[in-house]
Amino acid sequence: MPLRALAAIFGLPALLLAAWTVVAGKDLNWDLLHYHYYVAHSLLTGRFDHDYFAARTESYLNPLGYVPFYLMVQAGWHSVLVSMLLAAVHSASIGLLFLLSWRLFAHCPRPGRIAYSVLGAVLGAASAVFLATAGTSYLDPLLTVFMLGAVVLLLGARQGDGAARALAAGALFGLAAGLKYSNAFFALAGLVLVASIPQASWKDRARACAAYAIGGAAAVALAAGPWLVRLGRAFGNPFFPHLNGLFGSPEAPPFMLASGRFVPESLGEALAFPLTLASGQAMSYGEMNAPDLRFAVAALAAAALGLAALVPALRPRVPSAGFATAVRLWAFFLVGFVAWIATSANARYGLMVLLLVGPCCAYAVERLLPRHGSVVLAALLAAQIAVCASISPSRWWVAERWSKGWFGFAAPERARTEPALYLMVEPLAMTAAIGFLHPGSSFANLQGRDPSTPGWRRLGALRERNAGRVRVLGRGVRLQADGKPRPEAVEASNWTLSRFGYQVDTSDCFAIDWQPDDTDTLSRWANSVTVRGESRRSIMSLGSCALAEVKRDPAEIEEEARMSGLFSRIEQACPRLFRGETAVTERLGTEWVRNYPALDARLETAEGRVIFERFFKNRHFELGSMKDWGLPGPRPAGCMEPG
Repeated sequence: MPLRALAAIFGLPALLLAAWTVVAGKDLNWDLLHYHYYVAHSLLTGRFDHDYFAARTESYLNPLGYVPFYLMVQAGWHSVLVSMLLAAVHSASIGLLFLLSWRLFAHCPRPGRIAYSVLGAVLGAASAVFLATAGTSYLDPLLTVFMLGAVVLLLGARQGDGAARALAAGALFGLAAGLKYSNAFFALAGLVLVASIPQASWKDRARACAAYAIGGAAAVALAAGPWLVRLGRAFGNPFFPHLNGLFGSPEAPPFMLASGRFVPESLGEALAFPLTLASGQAMSYGEMNAPDLRFAVAALAAAALGLAALVPALRPRVPSAGFATAVRLWAFFLVGFVAWIATSANARYGLMVLLLVGPCCAYAVERLLPRHGSVVLAALLAAQIAVCASISPSRWWVAERWSKGWFGFAAPERARTEPALYLMVEPLAMTAAIGFLHPGSSFANLQGRDPSTPGWRRLGALRERNAGRVRVLGRGVRLQADGKPRPEAVEASNWTLSRFGYQVDTSDCFAIDWQPDDTDTLSRWANSVTVRGESRRSIMSLGSCALAEVKRDPAEIEEEARMSGLFSRIEQACPRLFRGETAVTERLGTEWVRNYPALDARLETAEGRVIFERFFKNRHFELGSMKDWGLPGPRPAGCMEPG
């Protein structure tokens, strides 16, 4: 393809997506505030032994992929420029979708080939998930570029160059998998493309598979190897704290990697997943409303093609050009789609298939309706854009006003000049603020942690190092007009802190306010065209209060032990609900609770009853009374319900 054409194929999407990211607003997604910025900061500033579970379990994810974003922000680049640059890089996926479509529609006359290739690429990009993550700190839109590049290489492989292309494709898939482990399933799906290289002998295909494996292994070793070794040496688990059911590190509970938040719970739900995607309801396959009509249309078109092939009079003509490419791409797409919904069904983790559905759907519709396919696809594109524009947010969690710096934390002088041990007790750790505090400070998140386990001896060393300088930090304890946090927030914090021998001292508090600098010319211009950006001071500001040491009430310790025994008995009696998971027993007001991150569920007491709740599935099971579970004998009938 001529260089001028390639410049247009990749340059135009870069300009359009860079413009879109300005309109969408500055992204302050939950994960960015929780761990994206922190893990890169921790890696580059040597905080590995300085903090402990600061961002909860995400503290120990491979930080390498987040380094580019961190370096740009840390260097003081304007937030608009950072986001536009990221969006331009992410837009390469659209150009690669065009190249894939160009191969699929090789049988069409040139004008039709161009039209269908454009429709395939634009339809692929017409995903609320892709647009919400473009120009942000999420790794998914970046790593999808690598994987789509690998698919383009493999679809173009022929006898003679298969091994070389497979080696390069394996390296691209391996890099994506090494930086984000969930992409390993797409790397395995890539074997479908390697093993089906056209006109190649079985020996050539075997050599290509070997080259693919070598390239992938080398890339994983480069991208993730040093980090895996470091975790293995420190904790005895290279994937710490995930997969700990296999490695058994004493510093984390024995839970595995996968989360069942969005995974279909039956074959029927899995088969109906294209309709689930079309509904677009929040928590159906992502945390945001992201309707997707394309999968249902692709499934209908593919099914209609299959039925038509059984009737000689309706059998569509099979084009000689592009057909083998289409079969291979559809095979990869289907294997990747099945692997995605079976392992996570998380929208961001499946961005690869959310983009590939565009070219695949375009090809199926064109084969089914060769005369009117472009009209049908244009109507589908219009409908997809309309439903996304009507209910989908422009950003994953918060669309903020543009400002000179990405973050607007304003810490008081004492926070910048006095080191302390900061303890956090909230699900959102807000570790992005750590870089604004004294670099000698330490951080740990206590939620869901057991102070009696061997790992938390590390916290003891941090406490000794910061004797008399231990504080709580979080959004929940942000200060009110009287200079103190809300009493109910203090009480909720103390439920967790008391297990570690602390309680909040409201006589010594300070605020870390959210004061972004948005008065410069570039920020003012960007905010004039942003559709949804607004100041989020009320939810971004933090508070910090000193902690006083307390001795825990022996009666409460005894009650916690009793409830832990009861909860453990329920876990063992109801394996279909808990799937081998266990958790720490924590106080929740006058009740007790266990949270299961891998299940997105919790077990809690409620006025003498025991309830198991899958809160993202909006399902709960009444497991009977605490009295019944405290008696010897058979388990109550409640836990016989399917999980």
